Amino acid sequence: MKNSILLAIATLLLASNVWAQESKPVIIDLDQAVALALENNHDLFIAKVQSDKAENSATLGNAGALPTLRATAGTNYSNQNSDLEFATGQTQNVSGAQSAGQNASLGLSQVLFAGGALQRTYSILKSASQMADVAELQQLNSTIVQTQSQYFAIVLLGETVQTAETNVAISADRYARAELKKELGGSNTTELLAAEVDLNRDKITLMDARTQLLNAKTLFKTFVGIEGSFELAPVVNDEFSAVDDLMSLINAAFENNPTLQMARISEETAIMQQKLAQSTLFPSLSAQVSYGLNQSQAEAGFLTSSQQTGLNAGVSLTYDLFGGGRSRTQRQNAALDVEIAQRQRIKTQETIQAAVINAAEVYMNARAKYELEKKSVAVAQQNFDKTKERYDMGQLSYLQLREAQLALLNAQNGKTSALFQARNAYLALWQLVQSFEL
Repeated sequence: MKNSILLAIATLLLASNVWAQESKPVIIDLDQAVALALENNHDLFIAKVQSDKAENSATLGNAGALPTLRATAGTNYSNQNSDLEFATGQTQNVSGAQSAGQNASLGLSQVLFAGGALQRTYSILKSASQMADVAELQQLNSTIVQTQSQYFAIVLLGETVQTAETNVAISADRYARAELKKELGGSNTTELLAAEVDLNRDKITLMDARTQLLNAKTLFKTFVGIEGSFELAPVVNDEFSAVDDLMSLINAAFENNPTLQMARISEETAIMQQKLAQSTLFPSLSAQVSYGLNQSQAEAGFLTSSQQTGLNAGVSLTYDLFGGGRSRTQRQNAALDVEIAQRQRIKTQETIQAAVINAAEVYMNARAKYELEKKSVAVAQQNFDKTKERYDMGQLSYLQLREAQLALLNAQNGKTSALFQARNAYLALWQLVQSFEL
């Protein structure tokens, strides 16, 4: 009996230990979060599949540049009443005359010349594959940026929660002191009620901060593809690089930005489409060769059976003399599409240049703002410490203490917000210039 009790206790302890290990949240750093997002993000997966699909389509066969080999076979049967009269004057009447036929052939055809249409169609398919590759790169960069932005948001929301918890602790200490003072007769009811109101307000602020943190973690978990509970490793480094050479950033954006790359590919595709439309000005030359077998049997008629086998070959030239003006309209529209694509590429380049300039300015401003907010926190902390010390000594009122407390809280939240803005501004600038190292 004693051994059974010990065994049960050991089992419970072991199960409790296993449960504790399973429920312990996983610590994920920034690199791990990005790796998980690149592996699990649905939008990135779809972009990869679209790229593979476009690559599969960019073949000479889809462009019609390879020969076509076709095998055909068939058979037929009939049962009819036949009344035949031949040129010799003979007649033949057969009721239920049966006939059957079989055929089989193997044919090879190849377009020899189509005004360059085959080569240009193949080039267009390759451009579509390049476009899909760039779209995948764009989605990859977007996934990285969104992962980092959400990661920083969660870390900074965690700091906001800690700030709110510290603020609640300060207010709770003030309330306890006011309550003790009242019991000892050294404080009035007004101060105690004011302390209670401020404490409740700070508790509500803490509840809101915790809710925001929970919601952010839920969205991040879905976006990255995390299973189970997790915690994010803090980001220790809050240093940011300066932007000294704005022209280098612009040139890097011109070279690497996927949106501009897609605009260039669209322009090249439009030019190819124009050349493809011009191929209708030329004839099409194709060659065919086939080997076939034809058999037939009949109970009525001059021939009761026949069979032909042999090789057939030929060359055909096709040229549309008039098609209602459709080809001319297509050529005109294709030329206009080239102008549109060129203007769109220029517009995209100008937009990106302006975006880089603005993003660099926002980033530098955010860095400067963050440095000022750090100084404000240091000053507000000193002010609060001195104010609390004098309040504890009875030299200042609770209103002055609360004012210093709120000033410290606002400074800390301002610092957190400025850090988040600086990191997002950095990510926005990085996304424009892509692989460029700031």
